[in-house]
Amino acid sequence: MRKLSILFLSIFVLFLVFFLWKKEEKNIQNATAIYGTWHWKQSRGGTNGKEVITPEETGVDKKLVFNTNKKVTVFTNEVETGNYTYRITKGNSIFDDKQHYLLTFNDMTYVIQSLDNKNLSILDNFAEGYVLTYTK
Repeated sequence: MRKLSILFLSIFVLFLVFFLWKKEEKNIQNATAIYGTWHWKQSRGGTNGKEVITPEETGVDKKLVFNTNKKVTVFTNEVETGNYTYRITKGNSIFDDKQHYLLTFNDMTYVIQSLDNKNLSILDNFAEGYVLTYTK
């Protein structure tokens, strides 16, 4: 009976490890969605949390180009204004002290709120920050 319990426990642990590995693999695959060119659509937030800033209002067109070599190039009005190494890690947000995917470049860290093949939403990881929305 003891051998059967150990066998059952071993199978359960292997199943759990496999499940967690597959879940992490899916998250890593989703992280590749960041590759490509992203166009800034709006920023929402600020002191009162209700400020909305758009390219149409500001006359500023921003673009981020993420490459597979872990470099991001920033363009402002079609002029290159920065070239940085970026990384995506797991870490705590200041807002809820929970684990999130974090995007770091140019000495800034953003909480990735959503990322798929067409939309990117990142949140400044500091009080009174903005949610920055980009589309491909």
